[in-house]
Amino acid sequence: MSETEQELQLSVEMVRDIQQRVQQDDPRASDSGVCAQYLAAVTGFMLGQLNADTDKKKEFLQQLQEFAAGVVDDVESQQEMEAAQPGGGAGSQPAGEEPTSGIWTPDQR
Repeated sequence: MSETEQELQLSVEMVRDIQQRVQQDDPRASDSGVCAQYLAAVTGFMLGQLNADTDKKKEFLQQLQEFAAGVVDDVESQQEMEAAQPGGGAGSQPAGEEPTSGIWTPDQR
C-alpha cells in the first residue's frame, strides 16, 4: 500500500487534542457540537482554497460528508457494542476509546 493509500489513524486522543486547541480560541468548543461546527468551517475553508473548479469542490464536499457519516456510524456502532458487553463495558476502555480508521480519497471522475 502506497503512502497515499494508507488509512487515516483517528484516535480519541487526537480528537481531544484538536478540541482542546479549538477551545483555546473559543471556550464554547468544549461542546462537541460547537467544535464540530469549527471543523466544518475549516473543511470549507480548505476546500475553498483547493486548486479545483467549483463543481469539483462541491463534489469533494459531498464525498467528505458521506465519509463523515460513515465515521459517525462506526463510532455509534462501537459504542453500542461496548454498552452491550456484560457490565456495560465496565473495566474496559470508555465508549469511543478504540481507534477509528478510514480514508477518504477524492473521486477523480
